[in-house]
Amino acid sequence: MVILAMVRRAAAALLVVALLAAPGAGCGQRGALYLRDSPPPGVKPPKPEPYQPVPYPKPAAEDESPARK
Repeated sequence: MVILAMVRRAAAALLVVALLAAPGAGCGQRGALYLRDSPPPGVKPPKPEPYQPVPYPKPAAEDESPARK
């Protein structure tokens, strides 16, 4: 009877520890949870301007190339 009471007490303690540890585990969030101020939550920030491709350099004319000897 004493052993059964000890097992129940240990199981209850384990349950309490598990319930207290569950919120600490979170959902993979690293660091403090924050809500942004600008723009407010629920509003998508404006998209930045897309990158413009870099043009290829113009081919050098044959007159401008150094003479080969």
